[in-house]
Amino acid sequence: MSMRMRVRHATTYTYSVPTRASYSEARLTPQTTSDQYVRRSRLEIAPTAWSQEYRDYWGATVTAFEVTDPHDELRVVATSVVDTADPAEPGRSIGWDDLDPSTLDRYCEFVHQQDKVRPSPSLVPLLDAIRATAATPGAYVEAVVELLRDRVKRLVAATHVSATAEEAWDTGRGVTHDITHVAIGALRHASIPARFVAGYVHPETEPQVDVPVEAEPHAWLEWWDGRWVGWDVTHGESPGERHIIVSRGRDFDDNPNLRGIYSTDGEVSTTVDVEITRLL
Repeated sequence: MSMRMRVRHATTYTYSVPTRASYSEARLTPQTTSDQYVRRSRLEIAPTAWSQEYRDYWGATVTAFEVTDPHDELRVVATSVVDTADPAEPGRSIGWDDLDPSTLDRYCEFVHQQDKVRPSPSLVPLLDAIRATAATPGAYVEAVVELLRDRVKRLVAATHVSATAEEAWDTGRGVTHDITHVAIGALRHASIPARFVAGYVHPETEPQVDVPVEAEPHAWLEWWDGRWVGWDVTHGESPGERHIIVSRGRDFDDNPNLRGIYSTDGEVSTTVDVEITRLL
């Protein structure tokens, strides 16, 4: 199946005291991949900003911009139209022996445990027990994501990602990005390369054409099974035509939608609004 989606992602920063300057970078432009094609994408910034675009180390499109005049509000609106499709049928799954030293060296960045994804000590014995009985890496992944869906309750808080995988597991709560961190750390614990994917998903399983719906920034993972295979832990499904990829990396810190610095003596508040519309 295939779909055409329009995504509008609006972020507004409001300063209680006008900021003297702000310097930011945005990762809001979807990627063109084998399963999705970006027809057009536009980034609007107010006040008017100087900007430049580049590709980061992980392949994401980054727009760096700066506003050097005093302003009490910064608004960034990204609008994209993307054709999506279900990924190709997977081929043969690998065995544990396929995760040999050369493979792990090739994907070392996605095996190393950063603080953001490192499993809680209370989770490690459960992971070791699953590893002892899992016949293949694929079987291990299935058991892990089932365990996580039973344990971690999702919070809807699109603008707040701060918990580590350890905190999310110990408290049993986290946003979709936190839950993805727990899963990535659990896979890396068994030396399975796993990476973080940031993007969007249409919240309806059968999206209606020309009906805008409210959504939020989303995250899922991809793991190495002889090729990169996606899994949406919070929705319990393989990413398909409802998913739109923006960026990939080791964890959320490689994939922030917006990141920057500003100069003000006051406080700042942030609002994020995401709207997805199926066009075809």
